[in-house]
Amino acid sequence: MFDPFLTGEPPDDALLAVGATAPPAPPTPEHIGDLIAGAMRRAAESFLAHDRDETDADRDAEDLHASRVALRRIRSLLRTFRSLVEPEWVSAARADMGWFSQLLGEVRNLDVLALRIALHTESDVDPLALESLYGAVALQRSDVTFRVASARAMPRYESVLRQIDRLVTSEPPLTARAGEGSREALPRLLRRPWRNVREAARRAHESPTEPNLHALRIRSKELRYASELATAVFGPRAAELATTATAIQDRLGDHRDALAAAAFLTATAGERFECAFLAGQLVVIERLDAVRLLHGLGKDLAALKKSAKAFERSAAKDRPLESGPATGPSISMEN
Repeated sequence: MFDPFLTGEPPDDALLAVGATAPPAPPTPEHIGDLIAGAMRRAAESFLAHDRDETDADRDAEDLHASRVALRRIRSLLRTFRSLVEPEWVSAARADMGWFSQLLGEVRNLDVLALRIALHTESDVDPLALESLYGAVALQRSDVTFRVASARAMPRYESVLRQIDRLVTSEPPLTARAGEGSREALPRLLRRPWRNVREAARRAHESPTEPNLHALRIRSKELRYASELATAVFGPRAAELATTATAIQDRLGDHRDALAAAAFLTATAGERFECAFLAGQLVVIERLDAVRLLHGLGKDLAALKKSAKAFERSAAKDRPLESGPATGPSISMEN
């Protein structure tokens, strides 16, 4: 099982119910629509497996994290491959799933915060200060958990379940373009998320603000999900592209967690005198960690560019010869 407290998340074939045995790998779908529908179905099944009909107190951190990851994957695939699904359904599903995923993300962030405090605290720390700090985290988590429980009683959550059920029992409303062959369509469809990463990286380089770095993380995550999907068709080259995109996503996720922890600790130091000194010490650690994490970003981006070029060459070599001149845009990952 994956660690629910870490920024990283499982690949597509790991989105299974707890204790489930992975089934034999199915044949690669010939059509791109079937490939996308299959990936979203697996994520939807994972959501249902972890978002069980229990009280929120019974759901552990792993359940909450896995539910959020499943929704996030579906939303990302709908954005990247939106030309294959009816636009109105895409808009409604992304909005509803984003609403609930945001709430689950708030719980996850507080769980990560508690873990970071534990990792950065020495054994001889003042127990009263530490208890006060954990109390501040628990207070916020209780509030967020209540809001998640309230959300599950809302009609909008029922809408999320209907969308999930459709992905599990049938498929999303596909467009005519979904009938295109997977091997022909994927390189072209991956071109957009790669260009989005390049543009986000350029903006982050020019102005490394938190919003720009967060945008780069989101774009890298979209490229990762799309590349993982392409692994079924293009094998190791697509897997390498997914791995390098994941490295950027994880690095920037850890950076964001460090900054969020520093902000929480700063605010808590001003509100709780008994833990102010400890919180101040941890703020310094978190800010230094945030700086350290950015030092390797350039190397990760260079590795991603190399993987993208290798994938493009491999995809071009494997693509069937066309009978006439190309009518669509170039699939070059350089553009």
